[in-house]
Amino acid sequence: MFQSCLGFAQGMEGSWKGLLSIQGATLPIVFHIKKNDMGEWSGEMQRARQPTSKLIFDKVLVQHDSLYVRASAIEFFFRGKLAAGKLRGVVQQQNKRLPLVLEPFEPAIQRRPQLPQPPYPYDTLDVSFGNGFDAVQLAGTLSFPKAHGKHPAVVLITGSGPQDRNETMEGHQPFKLIADYLTKKGVVVLRYDERGVGKSTGNYVQSTIGDFSRDALGALSFVKKQKQVDSSRVGIIGHSEGGLIAALLAGQRAENIDFIALLAPPAIPIDSLMLLQAYELGRIQGMNDKQLEQAKAINRRNFAIVKGQLSDQQAYTEIIANVSLILGHLTASQEDEFKMMLLPSYRYFMRIDPVPFIEKIDVPVFAAFGTKDLQVPFAPNLESLTDHLPNRKDHFLKAYEGLNHLFQQAKTGSPQEYAEIEETFNEQVLHDLSDWINER
Repeated sequence: MFQSCLGFAQGMEGSWKGLLSIQGATLPIVFHIKKNDMGEWSGEMQRARQPTSKLIFDKVLVQHDSLYVRASAIEFFFRGKLAAGKLRGVVQQQNKRLPLVLEPFEPAIQRRPQLPQPPYPYDTLDVSFGNGFDAVQLAGTLSFPKAHGKHPAVVLITGSGPQDRNETMEGHQPFKLIADYLTKKGVVVLRYDERGVGKSTGNYVQSTIGDFSRDALGALSFVKKQKQVDSSRVGIIGHSEGGLIAALLAGQRAENIDFIALLAPPAIPIDSLMLLQAYELGRIQGMNDKQLEQAKAINRRNFAIVKGQLSDQQAYTEIIANVSLILGHLTASQEDEFKMMLLPSYRYFMRIDPVPFIEKIDVPVFAAFGTKDLQVPFAPNLESLTDHLPNRKDHFLKAYEGLNHLFQQAKTGSPQEYAEIEETFNEQVLHDLSDWINER
């Protein structure tokens, strides 16, 4: 019996992949389960079609033929049993339960030639700080040049989804690369785990952009006090949703912001952005014109309901009636999926219009877009930023040809390409960004 149990446990270690069925679509899921020399288990999950895909499990428990994993940041749980070489179990997230069968596989070796490797020609320090508004403690890495004197400084703010300080996704660590590049150019950089992720406390799922904005203010205040920092040259670099946060804060004339750098930032009302994003992703996945227009009409109505003032229950009833016109009778899992649209954080997000904030920004702005970005399509967002941002000679707004949402040279811009591309972040954008910061 002991040998049998040991065999099961040893069989859990490795990589596993399976498909979750959600609203008639399939979502690839990958688990990586490890055991160290002390017999302690750890692991992470990747949602292969989502750009913010890597998530560290904060609990991994192996007992005989059973595996239990938990990612508290998104309230995700999986329980499964190993039989005939497969892990069969159930995923639970929020009130939703879905079956999942995982099979072992050998992941392809991914080359990431830009990933910084020690020893570094600068100093790094693990730090923690609060935001001054609640009890959350954020953990991060401060990197600073070895040269004496005062330096410009930036805080990096990640995109949507629970992100660690390196914005790890698809085997890439773009924020680690950005921090490495900028610090070598004489800039102090703070990057941090979002609340509820990594070593930061708090609950990601129950947090809104308002909470993340307060965390960013705490990070700015912390950086401003560092002895290596020129307190008159401190700014934010935000990617995607992080760029939205930077624009909202600058538009409110928040303290401690001397400039902002926006990487693929939403610059149009969020419901309009989500319509465009769904359309572009549907197009690249092969939907025909009729299907795209039908989906757009359904999504437009759903987003209007989410933005509105109906109670959650009333809004849910309206959404179900809307989608039933096309999908007919919904399964329990489909109904649970639509309930996710009524989370407070999602309703908060969908009501945001960045334009009134952009119109009040009074600090220098760097903004970069990729022409193959399907998540924040460059043309309407760059146009909105150009039209509404108050004129200054020191703004830098540019669309980079052939780059996707992660600023990689891409063929189609599809999120499914992110892992396949070796480039982590385009060096021309890094060059332009570092020159612009050092000119402040």
